[in-house]
Amino acid sequence: MPERAMVNSADRQGISFRRYAPEDLKTCTKLAEEAWPPGPDLANKNAGTWGMEGYIESSLMDANWTDVACDSQGVVGFLFGRIDKYSGEVAVPGSLFGELPTLARHIVGKYRKTPGILALFWTLLLTELKLKINMPRSDAEIGLFIVDSKHRGKGIGGMLIDRFLHTAMDVGSTLVTVYTDDKTSNWQFYEKYGFRRVGTFHDNVTSYFCNVDSTGMVYVLDLKKAQATAGSENPK
Repeated sequence: MPERAMVNSADRQGISFRRYAPEDLKTCTKLAEEAWPPGPDLANKNAGTWGMEGYIESSLMDANWTDVACDSQGVVGFLFGRIDKYSGEVAVPGSLFGELPTLARHIVGKYRKTPGILALFWTLLLTELKLKINMPRSDAEIGLFIVDSKHRGKGIGGMLIDRFLHTAMDVGSTLVTVYTDDKTSNWQFYEKYGFRRVGTFHDNVTSYFCNVDSTGMVYVLDLKKAQATAGSENPK
């Protein structure tokens, strides 16, 4: 049954998987800060820590799939997402206004006296609007997916996404979506899994933090086609 994917389990490489717990917030925040370092113009303002904890929390909104990969030293990666037919509990109750506007309010509330905070607020809102326009309706979505840079190349990312996709297939999901960008993510990883790019736009948020023009990208994976392809490649 799909539920088995989210209980404590381990693979042959000594990597175990479990649900996200509140005490993981600091570690997940650290991994996110490493994955998305700020550009030189923002580093002097300590913008690298602006709202990153809030970003993790906002990514947990409506996420009923919160898979954390650990080794003997602690958390080495995680994947937060939504699978509509999956029975897992939502980690953080969602907001009527969506993830990014909620993050914007979090940041503005905490850093309202910081120069440039209004510009950041608007970049968040603009990106949310573009996502609403470019993101197709789906019954599964990858929200946040990070592997510690020191542990990349060990197959941990593959195990995390395999667990997510297999569970989505098991419960009857038909379409998986994911939003990523061309500057801070390994978008080719999704293409290797059969994801197809269906939308692009100027990514205000990534451009703001990295201080370089960035393109936001929306990818989809048709799970029915993926299952059919897998079946034809592995006949009984």
